[in-house]
Amino acid sequence: MIAMKPPHKFFERHLTNDLESLSMFLTDVESKMQSGEFFNIGPEDVELGKKTDCFATSLAHTYNVFQLYHPGIYNLYNAVRDMTIEACNYYGVNFKEQKYYIQGWFNLDKREEFGNKDSLNPEDLHDHGDGSGIPYFHGYYCVNAEPSVTHYFVNREAMFENVNVNNRAILSEIGHPHRKGSWPYDQNRITIAYDMVTHESLQKEDFTQHWIPLI
Repeated sequence: MIAMKPPHKFFERHLTNDLESLSMFLTDVESKMQSGEFFNIGPEDVELGKKTDCFATSLAHTYNVFQLYHPGIYNLYNAVRDMTIEACNYYGVNFKEQKYYIQGWFNLDKREEFGNKDSLNPEDLHDHGDGSGIPYFHGYYCVNAEPSVTHYFVNREAMFENVNVNNRAILSEIGHPHRKGSWPYDQNRITIAYDMVTHESLQKEDFTQHWIPLI
């Protein structure tokens, strides 16, 4: 008999990071990216980023947030590792055998409103990787995202509003498309997002010096 996959679940951790310090740090990092002072970001990357709504997000392929030096990011890495282990246990996946790697980026989103949040079109949502689900995971951490929601199309059947809480990190298997909700405020909406993939899957791509082990 084939074991049934457990119901979808959001895993979470509540951190005690100094959010003001972390906000200032990430804002400074983005400023350095925009001025060309940040390692590995060239003039062509800067021009690309300036054409988008979220500079640091658009350049996610050029850096890994977990290689930035701030105690809040260190704490987040540990929390994500704990959630990944919990999620593996929940889904019956061997964490050590998968040899997980992680990469992350940060989002400094400006004021944006989407109108009627109850009329979301699933085609407007996005997913990570190939959307195949476990053993691959994605999540995000709220630095300044209250009050807002993130919409998830769980199992591609029902829309779910994940209510954002500052200093909380969440984790979900991929395969459940999502998008951020409205942010009608003047200050930046700041989050850190992350993906976890297996060592085997990385052998199929050239992501040298971008992903780091989740150990």
